[in-house]
Amino acid sequence: MSPLLLFLGTLISVGLATGGYYYRRRAEDLNWQRYRRGLARNWIALVALATLVGLRGTAKDLGLRPQPIGTFVDGTLFGFIAFAGTMILVGLVFRFVDELTLDRGSLVVIEQPRSRRLAVALTGATVESIVFYGFVLEAILSRTGEPLLAGVGATAGLLLARGRWGYRNALQWLPGALVLAGIALWARTVIVIVMIRFVYDSVTLLSADTSDYTVPGDS
Repeated sequence: MSPLLLFLGTLISVGLATGGYYYRRRAEDLNWQRYRRGLARNWIALVALATLVGLRGTAKDLGLRPQPIGTFVDGTLFGFIAFAGTMILVGLVFRFVDELTLDRGSLVVIEQPRSRRLAVALTGATVESIVFYGFVLEAILSRTGEPLLAGVGATAGLLLARGRWGYRNALQWLPGALVLAGIALWARTVIVIVMIRFVYDSVTLLSADTSDYTVPGDS
């Protein structure tokens, strides 16, 4: 990975991870129109990163590697079981210990029609996975050759992105984010992560009901 691609790609990744934090300061004013603009900015960031890779690198710099069909099938199937099982277990723990809270951003999404919920699921699964479990993971591997460090870096990026909706959201995602890092390092293709996230996020958003959660006023 060239130094220029590494530098500019890192700027885009950090911007994606931290750029949504202003939502937390104006959570009371958040509506679908503002949320949709945030989704558009995420896609713009991904397109910008992909353009840089096209000019200065290869598809492998985004974690887009061809793999045997068995890797895709096993990674997606068993990876989904591991990730979804982890997230369900974490949700049960949070519900037992305290309450399973619903941040304002998630509330806005759950109130939308199914098509908009799917758009949110597709955006999160594609953009966050490719940026953090694709580019960030590959960038760290290319510079250090340390899988553990690469997994931690990818996980940190996703948690920062999730943290824009509150620390509890990031905390609830921590175990699952680590599972995704392990899957990405094993499969060595981010496509598996995109598939896992899209299926999980779609099922979660389409089946969610606000009555299942509490909504803290300061989320």
